[in-house]
Amino acid sequence: MNFFESFPDPAPPPEPPPTPPRPTWLKPVATLPAAMAENAIIIRDERLAIAVGGLSAYPNGFEFSIHIRVRDRENLIDPFGHRRRRDYLRDSSGGELDDPEHNLRLGILFADGRRTASNQPHRLRPDSDPDPDTLVMQRGHSSGGGTSYDMSYWIHPLPPAGPLTIVLSWLAQDITEVRHELDGSKIRAAAEKAVRLWPEPRSGA
Repeated sequence: MNFFESFPDPAPPPEPPPTPPRPTWLKPVATLPAAMAENAIIIRDERLAIAVGGLSAYPNGFEFSIHIRVRDRENLIDPFGHRRRRDYLRDSSGGELDDPEHNLRLGILFADGRRTASNQPHRLRPDSDPDPDTLVMQRGHSSGGGTSYDMSYWIHPLPPAGPLTIVLSWLAQDITEVRHELDGSKIRAAAEKAVRLWPEPRSGA
């Protein structure tokens, strides 16, 4: 017996822990959503326009985008607070705008009273699974600069039948609050047309 053969065989590695199932609140990645023609201009004046568009329904929620356009880039403060220019941080009265509440705020109100807003914490861990009735909002993809910005939002779960209200506030642009209603029943009906391609991957996939 040579030197190396005199050592005992190493113990086999432990079995990896089972991968938990994918949380029900996450946007599906193995499903083709049903697109809806729910484009609407919420605000439009001589300097600014804000619209809702690109609504897509999934079996467990829906996604939509906020589109912002301005006529003059000097009138635009980054609506989502990603980039802030010090010379823009004043409101019409000369007050400082170095306050997150002056970013564009988005709220969602379901017909049954459940509500959430973009200025509230939504940092759910990927392995967490809150009560299935909890209303979750997550920012998605964003793009823009100059005179245009776009931001997508994921909402879980599907809304109940009745009005679904989108609430906008943007104090930096002197917009205290505006509301736009969608039909929760239409979103639920569209979600039935979403196509599940195959089972969703588990959390660790």
